[in-house]
Amino acid sequence: MSSAEKAAEIITELENYDLRILNSIEIGMIQHEMVPFEEILKFSRLNESELEWRLKKLNELELIYRQSEPYLGYIMNYIAYDLLALNALVKSNILEALGPSIGLGKEADVYQAITPENQVVAIKFHRLGRTSFRDTRRKREYIADRKHMSWLYQSRLAAENEYEALEIVHKGGVASPEPFAQNRHCIVMQIIEGIQLSEVIELDYPREYLMDILKNVRKAVKVGIIHTDLSEFNILVTKEGEIWLIDWPQHIMLDHPNSIEMLERDIRNIVYFFQRKHMVDITFEFALNMVKKGTILESS
Repeated sequence: MSSAEKAAEIITELENYDLRILNSIEIGMIQHEMVPFEEILKFSRLNESELEWRLKKLNELELIYRQSEPYLGYIMNYIAYDLLALNALVKSNILEALGPSIGLGKEADVYQAITPENQVVAIKFHRLGRTSFRDTRRKREYIADRKHMSWLYQSRLAAENEYEALEIVHKGGVASPEPFAQNRHCIVMQIIEGIQLSEVIELDYPREYLMDILKNVRKAVKVGIIHTDLSEFNILVTKEGEIWLIDWPQHIMLDHPNSIEMLERDIRNIVYFFQRKHMVDITFEFALNMVKKGTILESS
């Protein structure tokens, strides 16, 4: 059972005081790798005996870890963080229930979910702590200059960054999931029924698919967004033949000093894929000029 599924199962066993303690640990993890007992006591505003009893309960539910040396401290795991996010989304009348898994990846898990209006949506849990901390800092500019950053905070920033991008590109007409809500490391968004482009064995009219992708990249550029991680692994193809660009947490804005370099890398990646796998004869130069056409980059 995944952490999100465990969280959905355990959530009914917790009282408001338990959630208050988890919130206190969450706050403490901004500054501490292991949150001292005294910090949790201060943030939770519970008396010492009550706090000790509830921390023992949360530990038995495998929501937190305890250390006794060199000081008594606690840290929450992904089950607890998933639980806090799900609880907030349910209380905000955004979600009603968690559904089955759609996909599990290195840095995110995606599930179906149900809204109070019985609409099926997708919920994405960012999980940057599953990759090496050093590699994450290298790839994600928005955390590179911070000295201390827990996996919890990394994942929340990734969700915030992706939600920001999705709002902009969706309004700009890019074929990307519509975002509905974001809480902590989670994004609730439109569900797309499709498979990764990398898994498609054969495409009818592959040239048209590539042209469609490039047109959507151009739309993103027009609203000031560069994906920076575009490849066959984050493009979905539906059974109707539509393409969707997903996974935007590493995006940068067009005014970034490396924006042209990153745009060229995105285009080179996807053009090379179509050249290699689908024998499309479109060149990188043609694709780059097409993306720049009609944007402020056209003369660059």
